[in-house]
Amino acid sequence: MNIDMRRMTVRLFAGLGLLALTAMGGRWPMNADAAAKDDEIVADWPEASRLMAKAMIERHGRPDRRDEDALTWLGLYDGRRTVVHRGSGGGGSVEQVVTYKVPEKKIGDLQSFDSRIVVDRSDAELSVRSDSVRTDFLVLNLAHEIASGFRSVESARRVFEKEMRLEGTGKSSRYRDSLLFEGELPIVVPNQATLPGEERQVPPAIEPEAL
Repeated sequence: MNIDMRRMTVRLFAGLGLLALTAMGGRWPMNADAAAKDDEIVADWPEASRLMAKAMIERHGRPDRRDEDALTWLGLYDGRRTVVHRGSGGGGSVEQVVTYKVPEKKIGDLQSFDSRIVVDRSDAELSVRSDSVRTDFLVLNLAHEIASGFRSVESARRVFEKEMRLEGTGKSSRYRDSLLFEGELPIVVPNQATLPGEERQVPPAIEPEAL
């Protein structure tokens, strides 16, 4: 094969590679060896954790960090990290961690509301572990409303119980579909405009008076 033919062949394969990358939305396909290694890591995990890990890999691609006991994705769902743990200690196998400066006076209320909640003031983190990402969202959204002074612990418990009943019927909810706050503590005040210096107000899906 002469030099010109070789150049044409290289250009052809390069073009095909770029075409495939464009079709995938700019992401290179998952490396087969790396994917196999992920499968090896979770192969002997308990069934619930293993299935959750595989579902997360299928939906979000390979984790950013991995070891024998946990797979970690960074920046999912507008949070800091999402971790699927091998074990279910601490309340479940799925942990969601968000950046959040919890007021010191509200830490006791959050722990009273749900013992699975962990507050790390040194790193400005708020996290929870449960059996699903959707339950994590629910707990964190209610924790936000407690921390911001919108909802009492008792009210949050009533909303949590109602939401879990709805979950059992297959109905969706803003509380369980996504995080309803962004970044550091956005203060929520019912029936008032956003406070000075705050970017936005996040109205609750359920008014306390309605429960």
